[in-house]
Amino acid sequence: MDRRGVYQTAPWLLAGLGVVLYGVAAVWHLGFETSSLSVSSGPVVSFALDGLVPLTLVYGSYRLVRADLPMGRIWTVFVWSLAGCLLFAVVIGLSILIRETEGRIVAEPVFIMLLAADTGAVAGAIAGYFASQARQDADRAARAIHTLTFVNDLLRHDITNSLTVIDGRAGLLATDADDESTRAAARAIREQVAEIAQLVDNAGAVAATLSTDSAFEHIDLVGVVADVVDGARATYDATITVDSPDSAVVYANEAVRPVVKNLVENAIEHNGGHPTVEVTIERSGETVRLHVVDDGPGIPPAQRENVFSPRAGETPGGLYLVETLVERFDGDIWLADEDGGAHFVVELERVT
Repeated sequence: MDRRGVYQTAPWLLAGLGVVLYGVAAVWHLGFETSSLSVSSGPVVSFALDGLVPLTLVYGSYRLVRADLPMGRIWTVFVWSLAGCLLFAVVIGLSILIRETEGRIVAEPVFIMLLAADTGAVAGAIAGYFASQARQDADRAARAIHTLTFVNDLLRHDITNSLTVIDGRAGLLATDADDESTRAAARAIREQVAEIAQLVDNAGAVAATLSTDSAFEHIDLVGVVADVVDGARATYDATITVDSPDSAVVYANEAVRPVVKNLVENAIEHNGGHPTVEVTIERSGETVRLHVVDDGPGIPPAQRENVFSPRAGETPGGLYLVETLVERFDGDIWLADEDGGAHFVVELERVT
């Protein structure tokens, strides 16, 4: 019989274990004890306790089949149940044997053994069920991660190929077009293609950081901030100042770029008119702190506690994504107390 055939017997074996334990209890209490004792009330009560308990295994096997649990998982439940039955029975049996060798009187040793075996079998079945569920959930999570990783890689590959074609055509236009307006439009297209390509790379870094135990590398936060700020200045009508040392190397990966980008764009987009944003990088002994401060109205006190939580009905992103990525870098992020404006602080491990 192959493994699949063995697994098919699992519900019957689990139910059979319960029936066997029930039968042993019935023979002992209703057969032997009632015939050797002058009263039957005690054996009947004892049978009600350790005779009916194993019938939960019969009901459990029925429920497992009805729940459409794979037979391999039910086999795990049976093995755990049998192991629990034997383990409890052996431990209690050894304790009884030790007491008897010491000359002590052990009352109702068979009853205690039967009760231990019943309890162990039921406890093992319950533990086996939860172990099977945990394994099944882990398998589903692994498949989901594999699927998302595959789709992410496929989309990024196809988008990158399409962007390469667009950039190539735009490059020809920028070179061969007869009028300046067409060449300017072609250059604008190439700039947008470069921006989208950077977004694709960022998406790949974010996906890798969130879905796996990514290996971090040495990233110069000063260079990342400079690139993000240059892009924001070209896109938004805002004044952005930067105060930073020559370099500030941290343990992170390319997903740190969306962290900076989201914080800077959040500071700009949530303020009307012509916002002013101050970006500061500070180095200390073992950490690097990034400060992003705007001159807007600030965040109301009632919203400060949940500022990193996604809003109802919205796709998680923005500050929620920033917090998630920072935590994966083993860093910290918080909203600093400030009179007017919003002041976010990101702290990352410094490479010295």
